[in-house]
Amino acid sequence: MLIHTDITVEPLLRVAEILNKAMTRNLVDWNAMNIATVSSEGQPSSRMVLLKKIDDRGFVFYSNFNSQKGQEIELNNLVALNFWWRELKEQIRVEGFIEKLSSEESDEYFNSRPLQSRVAAIVSKQSETIESYEKLNEEIQNLTKKFEETEEHPVRPEHCGLYLISPSSIEIWKEGDFRTHLREKFTKKDKNKWESCFLSP
Repeated sequence: MLIHTDITVEPLLRVAEILNKAMTRNLVDWNAMNIATVSSEGQPSSRMVLLKKIDDRGFVFYSNFNSQKGQEIELNNLVALNFWWRELKEQIRVEGFIEKLSSEESDEYFNSRPLQSRVAAIVSKQSETIESYEKLNEEIQNLTKKFEETEEHPVRPEHCGLYLISPSSIEIWKEGDFRTHLREKFTKKDKNKWESCFLSP
């Protein structure tokens, strides 16, 4: 569930309203977003992740810090996001910088996840070559069983946690007839001030 009741920043409030519209219509993976990073060689790479939270700070998602995206973020903290819902005929484009959130926030989220998801985060070495999916699943099942039998609680591994994307620009796109799409772009000028304009489709 998104936390948005305290949002006061105009473009983020608009984004939260669209996300809630997608959620209430029960769209599949309504909180899925594409995040693009860039390697040290300048090669862009993108993948889908799930938005976990939006507030006045920006967009929050969970990931493995040692993954390809994590390594690229360490080299370049400028990223881009894209949301798109075919059913709503709406799109949101975001550019900004990314940082890790506190251990406390990451721990709180990690502990809220199902046991097997927490175990998978411990076992997985995201983006690395594996011997087989059978062996991976066996490791997850064995460790899950161990926690179930001992009633111990998994501890969040240091290589996993929450990221925050603080937006510097947000574009809200609405499909129109005959390519007359409505494009409204918000650009952050300082900590509390945003400016908006309309772009040609």
